[in-house]
Amino acid sequence: MTISIRELAQAVKEQNLSKDKLEDYHTQLSSLSAEMELNLADIEKEEAMYLNDCEEETRAGADRKWRATEKGQIEITLKRNIKALDKLRSSVKSRLYQSY
Repeated sequence: MTISIRELAQAVKEQNLSKDKLEDYHTQLSSLSAEMELNLADIEKEEAMYLNDCEEETRAGADRKWRATEKGQIEITLKRNIKALDKLRSSVKSRLYQSY
């Protein structure tokens, strides 16, 4: 069963989670974050090639054009999702330390 980031965030908010459940969520968050980082690496390679070939006069213009592409939009989403996962993972880690 695949769980979404929003579902994980909601589940982590629950106050009465067992140590085992917190450890499970920490593992899921870490795995999901690692997978997204790998996907982001592929997107960033494509971005580098796009920017290299882009005929915009300025870097800012080329960046704006990239962000408007389908891959640029995916990159934006991945970056924000990774940040959210890191915050959730940090929260779970703090709660785990409190449970010892």
